[in-house]
Amino acid sequence: MNKKIPDIQDFELIKMALNNDQKAFSMLAARYEKSVSAYIQHFVIQENDAEDICQETFDKAFRNLNSYNPEYAFSTWLYSIAQNSCLDFFRKKRISTTELVSAEIKEGGSSGWVTASAPSPEENLISEQTVDELIKAIESLPTTYRDVAKLRFVYEYAYEEIATELNIPVNTVKTRVKRAKEILNREWKS
Repeated sequence: MNKKIPDIQDFELIKMALNNDQKAFSMLAARYEKSVSAYIQHFVIQENDAEDICQETFDKAFRNLNSYNPEYAFSTWLYSIAQNSCLDFFRKKRISTTELVSAEIKEGGSSGWVTASAPSPEENLISEQTVDELIKAIESLPTTYRDVAKLRFVYEYAYEEIATELNIPVNTVKTRVKRAKEILNREWKS
């Protein structure tokens, strides 16, 4: 972190917020909302997810405001919370994605959610390794299938969302997803 003398206005608002002045924190949030949201959107594709993470970032900041070190810029502290919130989001998403993708590949392409009880630490480790392997396998796909597979299996887009994102017909998306599954299934077995 780069040391920086905090903006006097931020510093005053922070002091007021620490004294339970919610308007002061609201002013801080309003001041940084656009920049934090833009920062989060560099990591997260779905706008709804980015909005949720942004809200979570400000909630965490408000709850932990007493841990802010005024030797550093408030924005630096806030971006660090935003980055950690993004990482938390991806960790949570990774587990549910792994369950879906594993089921689709093992069942030869049938789609649907897997219902499972809470995974054990060992299952979480296996899930993380499986997702890493899947991402590597997706990266090795031809470009035509790579983008569709990434959006479907990693980001959990619906077929219609993929069609909109890539500006292609839904039937083309379905065909490419099917072919990507076939290629991934062959690689998965070997």
